[in-house]
Amino acid sequence: MECAKPFTLIYGEDLAEFPVLGDQMLRDRGRQFKDNLGWDLYTDELGREQDEYDHMNPLYTLVTDDDGNHVASSRVMPTTGPNMAADHFSHLTGGVAISSPKIWETTRFFVAQRAERRAASALMWAGCEMALKSGVEFYVSVTGAHLLRVFTVCGWRPEVIGRAGEGEYEICACLWEVTPKVSARLARRAGIN
Repeated sequence: MECAKPFTLIYGEDLAEFPVLGDQMLRDRGRQFKDNLGWDLYTDELGREQDEYDHMNPLYTLVTDDDGNHVASSRVMPTTGPNMAADHFSHLTGGVAISSPKIWETTRFFVAQRAERRAASALMWAGCEMALKSGVEFYVSVTGAHLLRVFTVCGWRPEVIGRAGEGEYEICACLWEVTPKVSARLARRAGIN
């Protein structure tokens, strides 16, 4: 069965043109990262989570369900400017800030519990396709170590380039190589023709 998972790419400066979808994404981020995971993050009176990087015109990849509702999203931005990996997690890379026009950072990876099982692979495929078409060769991210297995099941396991913490608090700096082979594998896992 083919997965019909539409996705949308929206720059931060254009998010206001998609008020319902943008609001859903930011509220879902608030519920997931602040409420469920307990991260020390700011949410506004409506429960929308935004940080300083959302005001730097990042590119959002959003996956929607058949009714056009937000079910998965991520935020990407070049590493040549301010980014979370360099500004907050450089200890994971030996104090070296990764900076290259061919390496972008991906953050705020979110998949709703109500989403189809293949939504995570669809989100990753959309990000991979965007990167391939834009000349981006790698993504860098910081993630919980427990998610490495999930990423492998989705079809894209990153290279771990640094670790800190233990058990459920272990985090990893990861490098994701963008290739047509990875894109094809993600498409198969997502059911995308």
